[in-house]
Amino acid sequence: MTNEGTMEPSSSNVLNRRGTVAGLPVDDAEAGTPYGSIGSDSEKTPGSRALMRRHTFIQGEQHFKSRSSIWNIETDEESMGDTAIVINLLADLSPAGTLPLAAGMIGTGYIPSICLLLIFAAAAAYMMYLISRTIEISGAKSYDKIWEKVIGKQTAWVPACVLILVCFGNCLAYACMFGDLFSGCMPAFGFTFASRTVCLVVLACFPLLPLCMLKDLSALAPTSFGALVSVAWMITVMVIRYADGSYLPGGQYHGPSPPSGHVATMGVSSLLLVNSLAVGFLCHYNGCKYYREYIDHRPTTFANQVSVGFGMVSLLFAVSMLVGYATFGSSSQAVILNNYSESDSMANIARFGMGLANVFSFPLMFSGLRENALALLAFCVPDQTDTFDLVLFQNILAVSLLALIITTAVILTDASLVVGLVGSICGSAIIYVIPCFLFASASKKFMSQGEEQVNPKEMLLVQGIGCTGIVLMIAGASATFLL
Repeated sequence: MTNEGTMEPSSSNVLNRRGTVAGLPVDDAEAGTPYGSIGSDSEKTPGSRALMRRHTFIQGEQHFKSRSSIWNIETDEESMGDTAIVINLLADLSPAGTLPLAAGMIGTGYIPSICLLLIFAAAAAYMMYLISRTIEISGAKSYDKIWEKVIGKQTAWVPACVLILVCFGNCLAYACMFGDLFSGCMPAFGFTFASRTVCLVVLACFPLLPLCMLKDLSALAPTSFGALVSVAWMITVMVIRYADGSYLPGGQYHGPSPPSGHVATMGVSSLLLVNSLAVGFLCHYNGCKYYREYIDHRPTTFANQVSVGFGMVSLLFAVSMLVGYATFGSSSQAVILNNYSESDSMANIARFGMGLANVFSFPLMFSGLRENALALLAFCVPDQTDTFDLVLFQNILAVSLLALIITTAVILTDASLVVGLVGSICGSAIIYVIPCFLFASASKKFMSQGEEQVNPKEMLLVQGIGCTGIVLMIAGASATFLL
């Protein structure tokens, strides 16, 4: 108890919660260890507490002279500030999410489309908040470790496999997308030799390969900002072309007649929009990593930044969805930029920019792929964990995974069926089902009765969202096959 009468957390609580001295028992950290007497009664000064809060001392720093030689989730540092995390969230979601929504509106009116957008945005943002709370409750820092603590070690491969599938599927979708976008706009700039295969191979070598080797999401913030600028330009072009009527009948580019009515339309084909929105807010494969790397993270402060990011993404989604459909109506394509003329210079710049946006967003989901591939390897071959922690091994793994993705993208010119199934099933699972399941299980196992118990109404909400996620998995798979 301090002079002001406020309760200071004990050193053991701080160490347990924030992992200040990673991998050491609290008693060892406080006693005569190589880490000194951090957290002991004699050293409880404000400065020492600040060191503990920011976990300045990490086990890897003591045992390895070069921090660049090893990486694992225990050595993952808090490095993203408020601006960096919002920019990365925007880049993680907006490039691919803005493109298909107008086509989803073909069977869904303006009002239900906006309502569905807001519902899915709120649910996905709440799931990110739930992930942060589950980390705090369980004391584990990744999906597989949380699963191991609350469910059991024997099935800890389940979340890793789901995440590998969804990250690989999304990386493949992004590769196909930026390959098509670049090969479609390069001839307009005089690069007639830039075929789809050439674009994919060149971009894989640079800038993707060096970016995919980065372990710290904050290092991707500059390129993520470039992706955000490209998305903003595309939406600006869409608004300008809608306003100047270039794509109306008789306009410069002779488009279709504008849609009329379509205010409250809903039907079976609304599943297309539901499927697009269900996975449009997918960044949860990096949910644990976002929280780990957010500076001075707490669930409430993390939720505030997630709300800002998801709110801005929702605005971008709404404008691209509504303006795209208002311009092309039932002719709207799954990639809305394909509706714009190849002789439209503004649209060609937007295609080039969105190609870059997808390239710059690719490393964010690749980070999730690499991290969960390492988790699965550690599960299958636990005695080689030290090898898997080596940055050299991880870079070799990154080269191999990137080569596999690009090769698949070259061979499959249309991966929409595979990506649609993986996105609808595994995407919905990692956004809605697994976070709810882990939160409910962790709360039941670790939280005591009384004041710390989860509100029963909130638990009903969590269970409801989890069950809805299962329905979305089935509906999304059906929509992929049938619509």
